[in-house]
Amino acid sequence: MTFEKLREELRFLLTPGRIGEFDHIELIEVIGTPRGGTTINVLSVAVLAEGRPHVGDTERTECLTGRIGRIEGFRDWSFGVMRTLRPVVALDRALESLETTGQWTLSGRPLGTGNLRPEPAVFAPADGTVRVPLNNVLKNNFWAGSHVFRLTDQQKAPFEPFFADRRRLQTLSDAVSAGVPIAFAGLADLLGDVLIQLPVTILVPSVTAPRGAEHSDVAVTWRNGSPPRPLATAARTRWDELLTGAAVGERFTEGVRLPIDNHRQPLETEIWDAEAGILVSATASTSTIERIGLDMHVIQHEPRLFTAPDLEGQPFAERVKLTETRSSLVGPAAGKDANFWLGRRQDLEERRRLEETRDFVQYRPQANSTAQQVRALADVRFLIDTHGQTGVDLWDPYLSAEDLLRTLFWCSHSGAPLRALTDGRDPPPETSQDCSAPQGSVAPRQPFADRQRAILERDAGNRQGLRLEYRTRRGPKGWHFHDRFLIFPNMRDGPRAWSLGTSVNSLGQAHHILQRVSNPAMVAGAFEDLWAALDDPQHVIWRSW
Repeated sequence: MTFEKLREELRFLLTPGRIGEFDHIELIEVIGTPRGGTTINVLSVAVLAEGRPHVGDTERTECLTGRIGRIEGFRDWSFGVMRTLRPVVALDRALESLETTGQWTLSGRPLGTGNLRPEPAVFAPADGTVRVPLNNVLKNNFWAGSHVFRLTDQQKAPFEPFFADRRRLQTLSDAVSAGVPIAFAGLADLLGDVLIQLPVTILVPSVTAPRGAEHSDVAVTWRNGSPPRPLATAARTRWDELLTGAAVGERFTEGVRLPIDNHRQPLETEIWDAEAGILVSATASTSTIERIGLDMHVIQHEPRLFTAPDLEGQPFAERVKLTETRSSLVGPAAGKDANFWLGRRQDLEERRRLEETRDFVQYRPQANSTAQQVRALADVRFLIDTHGQTGVDLWDPYLSAEDLLRTLFWCSHSGAPLRALTDGRDPPPETSQDCSAPQGSVAPRQPFADRQRAILERDAGNRQGLRLEYRTRRGPKGWHFHDRFLIFPNMRDGPRAWSLGTSVNSLGQAHHILQRVSNPAMVAGAFEDLWAALDDPQHVIWRSW
């Protein structure tokens, strides 16, 4: 989309009465300022609004939060949220200025941005059964929906620390949410962007499915002062990527009946202004409630009493309140219909997919067999080869040189940064020592780090294409850990991580589960915190270079 096309579409939608009666803009800007530097846009939302026709060019900017500081990765930066009211005509002027000068000045003052480029307009419906992620940053998008225009910062260079560790963005989002209901931690793709929101306010739609009927009713309530106009509507239902129902209604002004059943599958709808050809409403995929499960938790009179040791090992009397849960179902019980068997099929397909991708693998070793050990090591090597082109982190309290020779040394990606972190401990012995053995018969062992270093110096080979660093926790820095993860921290779409379920030295030797974790950015960030803390020469066991 070009700026000319963007301004043309905005002028059309801003025609009084077209989709609303807008008389001002509420501009919310999340900003960041490095010490001694220029204030830049983190995320801006310009909402076309109503009810303040006298807003002029001299409105003062209001700070909605205090100074937000101490975001890791942004040393000497401060962040905040600003709110400015602007006349509607200021929007076109700001877009013209952006196109000709590259400066964004909607607030009345220049705000640092990247190279903003307009994207094609989208329509954001209100949340249905399926949530619309963009609604986390839009204002009050509860009713008919909103037309949204986006100016995209395609490089997002200042925000690289947010992509490197997603916890930083969560911290900023939480601080912003304290002053304004904007939650953008899950919308990192919007960093540096400007959103222009035009809510549809001329009508309020409703879509209902009468009980037992095989049709759906679409109705609109017109806003006072908005003359009814011809509307068109369409709807569809989907199941298993199939179109199970579709209908287009006759032109209407107040309501229309669609021959489509909303009781079996979620329904999506759109409503257009039939003469202007623009959307005035849409619904996200929304289900009809067929049954509700209710749980009643009844507190019992008699608690559970017992004695448990506290952190110092001293006995302490404990009391736990007990509840009894009584469950009931309102509506018909679910039968073994097509949805039931679809769920069974998807479960079987998911199991196969999880095993093929190693997102979930269960190991059950048999007596006198090493097959599961071989399989587990092969699976770890498969993951390293599949995802390790941009780097691999291996985290294990008992990680030894032999473990590295069995895993990270097998990475086929030349020059990929490989990091290994151990707690500097030998695994506990499988059997207890023979108490009858003479105490002086066992020679003192070399320190853990020295033993691992010697093995790697002996067996590391020619180190061709190998960029491996092996660190240990030692001294006051860092902290003990029991974590066992295989992490790929530098993937283009964000970190990926697998829980090993056991230490590398015992892969496949006892029952354990290898599984992909659902919050990999948090795991990668936790590893990074400990790795950064262990930054002294004494923490480095071995480097391949």
